[in-house]
Amino acid sequence: MEVVQEHVSAGCNRVVGALDWGGNDLVAYAAHNLVVLYDAEAAKILATMVGHTNRVNCIESLPIADDIAGISGAIASGAADNHVIIWLSHSNDPDKPWSIAAKLQGHTGAIIALSHVLVGDTLLLISSAEDQQVLVWECKLGSHQDDSKPYSQWNLQQKIEMGNGLQHCLAVTQLPDQPGWLLLALGGVDCTIRLLLAAPAGDFKQVCCLTGHADWVRSLAFTHLPPSQTDPNPGLGHVLLASASQDKYLRVWRIQPQATSRQPSSTSQEAPIDGSVAHDIARYAPKPQFSTPKRQYTAFLEALLVGHEDWVHSVQWQPQQPSHSPPQEPQPAQPLCLLSTSMDRTMMLWRPDSATGLWMCEESVGDAGANNLGYFTGCFSPDGSSIMAHGYTGALHLWKRPEGQGQGWVPGHALGGHYGAVVDMCWGVDGSCLLTASTDQTCRITVQNEGRWSELARPQVHGHDMSCLTYIPNSSCYVSGAEEKVLRVFQAPQAFTQTLAMALGQPPQPAANSGSHASQKPALGAAVAALGLSNKAVYADQVQDSNGGVASGMEGGSYTDGPDLAPNAMPAAVSGILICTKANT
Repeated sequence: MEVVQEHVSAGCNRVVGALDWGGNDLVAYAAHNLVVLYDAEAAKILATMVGHTNRVNCIESLPIADDIAGISGAIASGAADNHVIIWLSHSNDPDKPWSIAAKLQGHTGAIIALSHVLVGDTLLLISSAEDQQVLVWECKLGSHQDDSKPYSQWNLQQKIEMGNGLQHCLAVTQLPDQPGWLLLALGGVDCTIRLLLAAPAGDFKQVCCLTGHADWVRSLAFTHLPPSQTDPNPGLGHVLLASASQDKYLRVWRIQPQATSRQPSSTSQEAPIDGSVAHDIARYAPKPQFSTPKRQYTAFLEALLVGHEDWVHSVQWQPQQPSHSPPQEPQPAQPLCLLSTSMDRTMMLWRPDSATGLWMCEESVGDAGANNLGYFTGCFSPDGSSIMAHGYTGALHLWKRPEGQGQGWVPGHALGGHYGAVVDMCWGVDGSCLLTASTDQTCRITVQNEGRWSELARPQVHGHDMSCLTYIPNSSCYVSGAEEKVLRVFQAPQAFTQTLAMALGQPPQPAANSGSHASQKPALGAAVAALGLSNKAVYADQVQDSNGGVASGMEGGSYTDGPDLAPNAMPAAVSGILICTKANT
């Protein structure tokens, strides 16, 4: 007998930074103490990697050296076990596709953030942890050309003590036109962004601070601007730093190089005087500055982005795509695009206006409904045509831009799963669907539809952690128990049985209508009353009220404005392909 893995589901951890979409087009996310590899196109989990002994908090995709054969992917993960693990994908070993290349030990607290930068053949990985330290790790990729274990030799290059300031996020980049000079940004609980500068083969030293946020800084992201023809210093690229905070705002900071070398402090604050009010204000307003032996840099606020209504958890710049223009023709600059993710259940895409330079929110995607509790981490696909986020309930949310359309995003199928421990499971409805119970206080039903597995329903959303469940044979009922020491029996209503039949490719069964009393008829659906704790059956004769409006199955009036405004809309079967796993809870 041969056993083949058919289906795996796991919810993403409820932390910022637990999701990343790597250059090999694979999504990696954290599921408790596992690192999960996910194929967004096939909506399928490819592998679950075991190595950490506590919850994984952050995921970072690493670049692949071209001269290392047999390696198709590299991932770094940090967890609450105080360790950073480097994972490698072996394309020439199908029996062992992923393995641990190195385990970095240096922190004494849970790892909360990771970032990397590639300088020549040297890969730097920077980690921040709850021990209020930032560690800089170094790996020489060029030294492993003939080594069977690449990415295995790491050296602790620097340990940065942050005092009493916990650093929630970090980002690192190279200065433009300054080979080997690195700029590190740290954001933490003191609402301040710290900039640290490192010379080639040198240590990071703090050079200035950026202030303005009124709450914790949760995410940072760098991008480089190409040289502009209108720039007073042509040939010098600028750096943009995006920051997200729990004060509901995003800030875009510009780090601008000057053409001249380092000047005395008495003239370093001066700006060209051309009679404009902006230059008059800039002349007397102090700006954070730092310098290298070659140039001096000024950091200032480029834009304050206002639009989210709750905490902003993450920001990411759209990846720069290679140009397909001939080399002799001028290369058009790719427009800037910034993705922000918030607990207000939306993801926004911000772009600067080409005429005025003002940053505007041009597009927004998300979930409607009060039962959805927002997103933690959002990211672009490597080609920038898709965006993905993970939400409060552990589900993945995917949107794609159709080919040939400049605007508009459509939702795509994404696999979800329990975000708490699964305590029991069983087959239901004669083996056509899978029932699972979890400590996330939900029971879920999963079916195979159109060749892939999808979450069809959450028949029970409880106020206590679930403990057990079982299906009653030859019926449409199941029994579940929770830590409240109560067993509850649930019966499938007509709307669900018809939806299940269509999902399995079967014709829906006609509704039974035996008996004159409502309790003798199968329920059309179920609803939960306001401030109620249990489902209440909704029967067909309760759907239409005396005023012709759509009723909720509960006592108390009509909703003539339509089912979208009713507290519990009219139950109905759902036909068609299941494209997502999101469900109102």
